[in-house]
Amino acid sequence: MAEVATRLPVGDDEVAVRWARPDGAEPALAVFYCHGFGSSQSGTKADDFRARALAAGFGFCSFDFRGHGASGGELPHLTFSHCLEDAAAVCDWLAEPEGGDYRGPLAFFASSMGAAAALWFAGRHPGRFVAGAAIAPALEMHRAFAERCGEAGLASWRDSGFLAFGNELVESQLGWGLMEDLARYPFEELAASYRVPTLIFQGMRDEQVEWRTATGFAAAVGEGVEVHLFAGGEHRLLEERGRMWGMVEEFFRRIEGAEAAGLAPDGR
Repeated sequence: MAEVATRLPVGDDEVAVRWARPDGAEPALAVFYCHGFGSSQSGTKADDFRARALAAGFGFCSFDFRGHGASGGELPHLTFSHCLEDAAAVCDWLAEPEGGDYRGPLAFFASSMGAAAALWFAGRHPGRFVAGAAIAPALEMHRAFAERCGEAGLASWRDSGFLAFGNELVESQLGWGLMEDLARYPFEELAASYRVPTLIFQGMRDEQVEWRTATGFAAAVGEGVEVHLFAGGEHRLLEERGRMWGMVEEFFRRIEGAEAAGLAPDGR
């Protein structure tokens, strides 16, 4: 395995990036991984999927959103638009001759907030990704925060400018700018133009992302988005990593084969 680790300037900060190629031939497809809120590109799922992807002969590119992991920035300044800017910078670097020097087919694999960012980025950049896979995409973060806080909590957050937030991965202040920014990204708008063949994995006992968000998004897109529900699954779906990867690898290989043959993803 050959791996490059670098830092890219984005805004006033830097984004930490890792790009790994399998040993031997140039990968026929590369996986673009986006981690979830409070996690990093060195989290349990990222490390596991990186190893599985490389063993399968895929390339694997990952990064830390600003305010996370080894990247610059602070979590209180996080916005969803910044997440999209980070993804764009890394995706551009990956294709540059002096960067990742990879211009083959790219498929995203992402979790939670990162999955929402990947879906939006893919939807806004047709042709950038040949396929995608998303774990519990947080497409309604604005609503989830509003329900968590209640009217009084939202008013306090807005008036003070910050919210004390904590979960199993992180404890931090979140700026009100995050909520204002999230309001600009209704998933109905994304669904109206989304055309990337995508697998979605969703736990039905997820207390952070409502499982009906995944099925609602798929229904709104109408074609090309396939949802797999895990009845006992919680948000992170850590225990389902092997099953998810098996489906993702088969899906990506099928799309890769169709691309190589000049066919549509359904084989036409």
